[in-house]
Amino acid sequence: MQSDLRAVLQYVPFFRGKTFVLVLNAARMPELALAESLLDLIALQQVGVKLVVISTGRGEAQLDHLLIDGELRWQSTDLKKDQVEAILNRGQLALIEKPGLEGLGDELVEFAGSLGAFKLIILLPAKVAGGNAISSEDAMKWQGEGRDLLSRAAEVCNRGIPRVHLLNESHQGVLMDELFSNEGVGVMVYDDDYLSIRPIAPDDISELLAMVGRSMRDAHLVPRSYDEIETSLDDFLVMTIDGNVVGCVALHCSDEPRCAEIACLYVKQSHGGQGYGQLLVKAAEERARGFGIPWVFALSTRAVDFFMNQLKYEPCPIEVLPHFRQERLRASGRESSVIRKVISR
Repeated sequence: MQSDLRAVLQYVPFFRGKTFVLVLNAARMPELALAESLLDLIALQQVGVKLVVISTGRGEAQLDHLLIDGELRWQSTDLKKDQVEAILNRGQLALIEKPGLEGLGDELVEFAGSLGAFKLIILLPAKVAGGNAISSEDAMKWQGEGRDLLSRAAEVCNRGIPRVHLLNESHQGVLMDELFSNEGVGVMVYDDDYLSIRPIAPDDISELLAMVGRSMRDAHLVPRSYDEIETSLDDFLVMTIDGNVVGCVALHCSDEPRCAEIACLYVKQSHGGQGYGQLLVKAAEERARGFGIPWVFALSTRAVDFFMNQLKYEPCPIEVLPHFRQERLRASGRESSVIRKVISR
């Protein structure tokens, strides 16, 4: 489970009062993984999540006994909306035994939708390919391994369930590791504002400084001060995941020549490797394009390959930059490479 306690704690009020429908095969799950999942359900119930557990395998008496022996408040029921809602409103978990029910089948999807479920969580025999979080739009277009499953999950989202989680049932602690982190350990297909890139707000500055400070220590990047960010607030974009700031980028515009600098690109270390840096740079490029700016540039000591290989930037001489930026770069003594990209003609 991730170590960013603030990111974990943000989910407590976010989840409170929401309905999660969990589909599992208790008879198939490894004993330790099942026991850990039940502990995770206790934690979810304690923070106010409304839980519906649907067991689709044989031998559900085993699950009954485990629930009886645990701390969960629960009651058995059927796939009947009114009965389930009454159980949930009493603060109990609703246990439904439906051997053979398909986890993403129409019957279950319609039932979960009728409850206004925020999450439909499916425990599967193996890990699903596809990355940690995929928008329903991208999942519909997925061409790699797991295409049919991801496409079906996208259809479920489009039918009114904002988030579908596809998890490996053998992973011990999979529910907490998936649900109480921004990135998770399985695949989540979503159709809401899980991930967004927006202009920075004054309340974001402190979090941004903390993030930049950690990145600066790790990668020897240029330091930023509160005043520096505050005075150029309109230049900054931040990426948020469930409202938690995980990355930023700045776009500093110039008139002579007409261009803009891509700067202050940071992504939290815990969120690396997800393509978020590319998304931030592309958002800044799109913003520049909207301003009618013909080309953008970046100065970098360590991310040159990232810009050139993944974003199609090209090396250029320092002399093409605005004079004030040339002077600042020479005065800094930093041996930064200059790279640029034409974004409109």
